[in-house]
Amino acid sequence: DGYGASEAPRGTLYYHYKIDEKGIITCANILTPTAQNLKNLEEDGKMFLEKILDIPKEKIVHNLGMLVRAYDPCISCSVH
Repeated sequence: DGYGASEAPRGTLYYHYKIDEKGIITCANILTPTAQNLKNLEEDGKMFLEKILDIPKEKIVHNLGMLVRAYDPCISCSVH
């Protein structure tokens, strides 16, 4: 078994690998910063949205995008 962690701008990446006697990876478990932050992002998004529902739709989208990028700057690059 091999375990490790790597610090990145968006948080810590944790990983665990199992390798057999031939050097082949038989199991990999990766815990990304996005997965760690997702619950808080969802909760903050709901609270934030309730406070900005009275502004134009374009501004709502822009403001929610800023919130998402505050949690994980890589999300905006991965979805376009």
